[in-house]
Amino acid sequence: MVLTPRKKASNARQRMIEVTKKYQVGSYSAKFTAIDFQKMIRAEAAALPAGLTPAIVDGELVDVYRHVGQCVCVSCGAVHTWNTKEMHAGHFLSSRRFSILYDEDNVHPQCQKCNSFDDGNPQAYRLWMELMLGKKTVERLRRLKNTTVHFSKEDLVDMRIGYRTRIKAAEGKMLSQ
Repeated sequence: MVLTPRKKASNARQRMIEVTKKYQVGSYSAKFTAIDFQKMIRAEAAALPAGLTPAIVDGELVDVYRHVGQCVCVSCGAVHTWNTKEMHAGHFLSSRRFSILYDEDNVHPQCQKCNSFDDGNPQAYRLWMELMLGKKTVERLRRLKNTTVHFSKEDLVDMRIGYRTRIKAAEGKMLSQ
């Protein structure tokens, strides 16, 4: 029997839902969904056409050149290939709260040094956020951080499927440029 693409996708989703039974919602989120979300953030940034990308360097907003397949750290201007350990997806407001964990306005490419060793380089990141996304977005995220959002395991699976679709699209875009 030949499976249609829709049936294959349904079977894959069902297998992912079966895996969730081994985990609590928070554990599944951290181990699977968050990883795909962060990979998607980096992949989509790297799939943009080569050119100048705004970043904070020494306290100033500057344009940093990047090639397709690379990301620029928003808080220091370092350039790295999108899918290496040197490039992360850093959260402006760090929290494991679902209300901001998967908010795309809250997560941007950040190098390992800034994200891991410099505690997210918060002053530079805030400056970048305010200059690039505006103070209204920063305040919206701050308010959102104090709200409660619940996801079911099925929600997290569906989010993962969406993130993986976007990653594949970004990878295809990188290959075609």
